[in-house]
Amino acid sequence: MSNVSATLPRKARVPIFVVLVLVGISIAYPILYLAFTAFRTRADYLANPFGLPSELTLQNFVAVWNNYGIGRALLNTVIVVAFGLAIQLLIAGLAGFGLAKYPVPGAKYISGTLVSVMLIPAQVLIIPIYLLLSRIGLVGSLPGLILVYVATGLPFAVFFMTVTYRSLDTAVLEAARVDGAGFWRTFFSVASPMAVPGIATLLVLQFISMWNELLFAYILLPNDQLRLITPALAQIGGRFTNDQPFVAVGLILTALPPLLLLSFAAKYVMSGLGASFGR
Repeated sequence: MSNVSATLPRKARVPIFVVLVLVGISIAYPILYLAFTAFRTRADYLANPFGLPSELTLQNFVAVWNNYGIGRALLNTVIVVAFGLAIQLLIAGLAGFGLAKYPVPGAKYISGTLVSVMLIPAQVLIIPIYLLLSRIGLVGSLPGLILVYVATGLPFAVFFMTVTYRSLDTAVLEAARVDGAGFWRTFFSVASPMAVPGIATLLVLQFISMWNELLFAYILLPNDQLRLITPALAQIGGRFTNDQPFVAVGLILTALPPLLLLSFAAKYVMSGLGASFGR
């Protein structure tokens, strides 16, 4: 990158810099606008929606927390996402390692099938999934939603981990086998530590997918006691459509965990994507 930058003349760098600044502003402005709106009173917002707040208050957060069961919804979401991620990463890791490093019959067709399944929109699956869960008595339960998240996310997760493990040096794995390491020891002690950037990248991507998911969580968990954070906060727009500070609080609370996770894991995500798809 530094070599490319050094070869560019100054006149060519200026337009690139201006474009990057504009892109940065277009990304930062909606977030800052939501943040300022969330801390304003409704009267202050209506007086000047696009101006700076005359005073900052936490009352909007207190009202949303008390009226929408955000604490319970947050706990339900953490349970679903934690179990869903753990199960999905374990299955995807084992399947991806097997497909990448072992002569699995039909591996090429299995990978092709995974890519094809990823193209099916979730809206098409909602009725068959609802009927299936209803038959086995898992509609309206957190384990049912965990099962759905694991099943719908596995095609991408297995495909991603297959690419990740395929990029690892096979000679290192062969050396471990020569030293007497079996499948499980090779997987847990040799291959998985080498694939940490890819695993971290998949964890971040799947966390964001599960955390922001609304369709399955809203339909499969009709009980208010089992609501997840996204459906709980989505009710704000329906009950207080004109109270934009309340809506901004809901959007901020929904987006904050993924933004924090991305800010801390950005280095691993870039490294994982480069290691998995850069070869």
